[in-house]
Amino acid sequence: MSLLIFAYRKLDIMQRKSDLNYRLMNLTRKLSDLQQYAANIGDGSVSMSDMMNTPGSMFGRQLMYMQYAHNTALFGAQQQMQMMQPQIAMQMSQMQDPNMQAMYQQWIFKNLYDQQREQIGKQESKLLNEQEKQIQAEKAKLETQLKLLDQELEACKQGEDKAVEQWKPNYVA
Repeated sequence: MSLLIFAYRKLDIMQRKSDLNYRLMNLTRKLSDLQQYAANIGDGSVSMSDMMNTPGSMFGRQLMYMQYAHNTALFGAQQQMQMMQPQIAMQMSQMQDPNMQAMYQQWIFKNLYDQQREQIGKQESKLLNEQEKQIQAEKAKLETQLKLLDQELEACKQGEDKAVEQWKPNYVA
């Protein structure tokens, strides 16, 4: 009877190990995709090459990030430009050339836009770091569970061997 219990327990442990290994494999893939996405957006701009190298699971997120970053930076730069308008007008009054004034305004706007993009990039980076920590913690938890299951499987095998010894017939000649 105990031999069947050990066999059933071994089967259960191997099934749980298989499930945990599958989850671990998916987490590893998810972490790899997240790291590739982070590398693609790390410099603040996304090139066509970056888009082609983006894992399929992160493609939609990367498109949303690009759109969000651009729209938010554009809006933020416009807001700041309006607040700075009196100062800019005072500085431009000292410039005689209208082309120089336009270039000065474009330069200020571009700097404001770039600052906003950098800020959004830092927010996304912080979010990605947090997600990576969560995935790493979950992976560590699964790896610990796998180690415990390995130990339990070994103990089960030893118990099974002892049960076999008990049921083995002893022939005395």
